[in-house]
Parts: sequence; structure tokens; C-alpha cells
Amino acid sequence: MKRDMAIKRLWEIDREFVLLSHIGGVLVWDQESVPPAGEQERAQQLGLLDRKMHDLSASEEIGEILAQLGASEGREEGDASLDDRTKGMVRQYFRAWNRERKLDADFVQEFSETTNQAHHVWATARKNNDFSLYEPVLSRIVELVQRKAGAFGFKDDPYDPLLDVFEPGTSTAEVEQLFREMKGDLIGIMERMREAGPVDDTFLYSAYAQDKQAAFGREVLDAMGFDWNRGVCGISTHPYTISLGADDIRITTRYTEPSVISPLFSSIHEGGHALYEMGASNEVTRGTCLANGASLAFHESQSRLWENMIGRSRAFWVRFFPRLKELFPIQLEYVDVDKFLAAVNVVKPSEIRVDADEVTYGLHIILRFELERELLSGNLSVSDLPGAWNDGMEKLLGVRPKTDRMGVLQDVHWSMGELGYFPTYALGNLYGAQILHTMNREIDVDAVVATGDFSPVRMWLDQHILRHGALYKPKDLLRNVTGEPLDAKYFREYLSNKYLGSL
Repeated sequence: MKRDMAIKRLWEIDREFVLLSHIGGVLVWDQESVPPAGEQERAQQLGLLDRKMHDLSASEEIGEILAQLGASEGREEGDASLDDRTKGMVRQYFRAWNRERKLDADFVQEFSETTNQAHHVWATARKNNDFSLYEPVLSRIVELVQRKAGAFGFKDDPYDPLLDVFEPGTSTAEVEQLFREMKGDLIGIMERMREAGPVDDTFLYSAYAQDKQAAFGREVLDAMGFDWNRGVCGISTHPYTISLGADDIRITTRYTEPSVISPLFSSIHEGGHALYEMGASNEVTRGTCLANGASLAFHESQSRLWENMIGRSRAFWVRFFPRLKELFPIQLEYVDVDKFLAAVNVVKPSEIRVDADEVTYGLHIILRFELERELLSGNLSVSDLPGAWNDGMEKLLGVRPKTDRMGVLQDVHWSMGELGYFPTYALGNLYGAQILHTMNREIDVDAVVATGDFSPVRMWLDQHILRHGALYKPKDLLRNVTGEPLDAKYFREYLSNKYLGSL
């Protein structure tokens, strides 16, 4: 096969693969409303689809095409003479081919069916606060993940190949070192804030009408630049973002938690993901596997930059608090912007990860990272997981969950078989702080946010990050944007300036 024909055929296969993935996205989106009797067949539909996608990405033809284009171990992007778009495509498919060819198609289908059935089991167990309903299928998922890690192969740590799926080029040892540094920093700030005394945030837990919350959330998404012609916001048990097409990017939030800020910050968080998906689908990447984030940590850098570094800033609330007070005059009658700002930035250990403050959030992730490694190694059984979870929460955060719903059942990720995913949340904080530091050298972010017109921020992010999609490796993209490799000092400085600067 000649090189030009190999490139042409790779683009044809990519288009088929992307269309199949978007079809899967439709099924996953609809999964939230499937009647109980339809759960098993929906899982089978997704299982068959995942098998077809596996067969496509692990085929001999793909292997021959990639070899023709010069891809190999240590040379994932192929020949140096290829253009950036083709290099990115070759890298994406070489990584997928190199993994998928090590898995049997029957295993892929079983894994997909098991995890898609587990989603409903998890949701039911969470609703009923009963881990015993979830334990059998989670035990099976852990077994399957152990088999997957073994099939992928590893040199140093069985967690490495799982982490590499979500954060290419990052090792478990690197994450362990970063988390070791973070743990001390976060616990230190948490203790300092505890010494500073309590903050009144009780008014956040009054009765706030859901329709008005949704209207306010939509106004904020408007300011962020969420394109409603290309996206929609729904409601789900666990907030998420999913792309069903180049012009069909969907997000969800939830209104089950008592705090009025929980749905808002969920919307902002998922809105950050959606802006990445929208920006990554452009004239260069549109309709390809490159119309995505550089990695999960890069994706999280965007969602958490918008949610916390912008959404919890003084500049943001000086602009938006008057509108919130207009919508909820009774609940916020005796609250001014300073009191509200203190409440939304309170550092207070709590059970739920998605509602955690910026300081304690990383400790939630460190706990999950440690538990996943114990599960994968076999040193921790699923039956002992609730107790290990509660012990870990008490040790790291000084909080012991009273129920499994507030503890081990709160996250959807393990039902999806996504061990290796959680570290990307904390890495996203580090990426986000380093990106914000760089952006502030070129534009006054607070001054822009205070106007309520976020377009200069969005345009900067689009120019430097979003529009590149998955063209570049995450470490290369970060260096291109900030001029240096990942450095945890920027997140440490961000938190210290914000939370300790006034003490």
C-alpha cells in the first residue's frame, strides 16, 4: 500500500470509527431514561457496538497502514515528514491499535455489557443506600480490569497501562510523587483554614426553586459562550458531558444536593468540558478522532478553571451576585457579596467529592487513587471497600461518611470500569493553575470576568488550547502553552494566595 493511499484509508476508517462512537454516545445519553426492563438489551447494544469498534481499531489493516506511515513503539506519530494533523491521527490510532490488539473481542464485549448493566445497578444501590446490591457486579468489574491491565502489559506497575489510557505519557510513579507533595500542601492549608474559624454558609441550604436555579445557570453558560445551537443541558444522577456529534455536545447537572451552588458549579464544570469539545471541533479536526481533548487532565483543566478559578472568584460574583439576589431575594435578604463569596469558598471537609472545596477536593482524589491501586493489586477486596473508604476519609479529611451513599456509592466511575480515571481530576487542577498563570501574563483575567463578557478568556483558551483538540500529546501541549513542563508550584501558589493571603 502506497503512503498516499494509506493516509486516505486511515481517514476513511477514522470517519467510520467516529460515527460509531457518536452512535454509542446517543445510546449512553438515552441510558438515563431507559425503563428497567430495557436495561439488559441496551447493555447488549452497547456491547456489540464496542466490539465492532474494537474490531475496527485492532484490525490487521490498521496495523499495516500504521506501519506504512512509520508508526512503531517509541515512534507513535510515524514519519517526521507527515503534517501535524496526520501525525496526531497516526498517534491516536497507533495507541489504540497497540492496546486493542492485545484484547480478545469476546472480552471487550463482555466488559462493555458488564459495565453498562452496572450503571443501573450502581444508580439503584446509590438511591437505596445499599452497597450489597452493587458489590457483586463491582467485584466482577475489578476482575475484568485486572485482566485488562495484564493483557495490556506493564513494566513497573499494573496501574500504569490503565492511567495511560486517560493521561497518555504519565506514569503512576509521577502521579504518586505529585500526590505526595499535594497531600502535605492541602492538609496544611485545610488546617490553617480550620484555625481561622467557621464561616456561615447556612443560607446556601435554604429552599431555592429549581426553575430559577436552572435559569441562572443558563445565564452563566451564556456568558461562558456555550453555544445552544450545538449543545443542550439535561439532568442526570451524576453530571457529565458527552459528544453525540460535531454539533451535538450535551451536558447534564443535578439538583439532588441541598446546596444552591452545587447545581450551578456542576453546570459551570460541565460547561467547561463542553467548550473544549466545541472548540476542538473546527475546520482542522472536525469529524475526526482529533476533535477531542488532548487528555482527560487537559479536559479537567478547562472544567475546573471555569468552575473554581473563575466561578468562585470575587470578580465573578461582583458581577453575578446581584442577579442571583434578584432571583432569590428572600433567601439572600441578609447576605452581601462578601458573605456570599466567603460561603462559596469555604474550606470545610465533607463527604461528597463533587461538592468539595478547592482545597479538600484533591484529598478526595488521592483517596480514590490509593483505593484503586489496592483493588488492582488484590490487597483490598470489594467487600472490604466501604470500610476502607470510610477509614481513608477519616484519616485524610477527618470526616467519616455516615452512609454508603455519602461514601463509596457516590461516584459512577467504577461502574464504568474506569480505574485510572480519577487522578486526571487532580492533575487537571495543576494544569489549570499553570494555564491561568500564563493567561494572566497576557490578559487581566479578573478584569475581564468582572465585565460579565468572558469572550476574551474564551478566545485565549481557544487559540492556545481548545482548537488544537488532540493534535498534540498533553505534555507537549502544556509546554507549548506555558513554556515549561507541569509544575505543581502554580497550584500551590494559587491556593496559598487565595486562602492564606488574608490570614
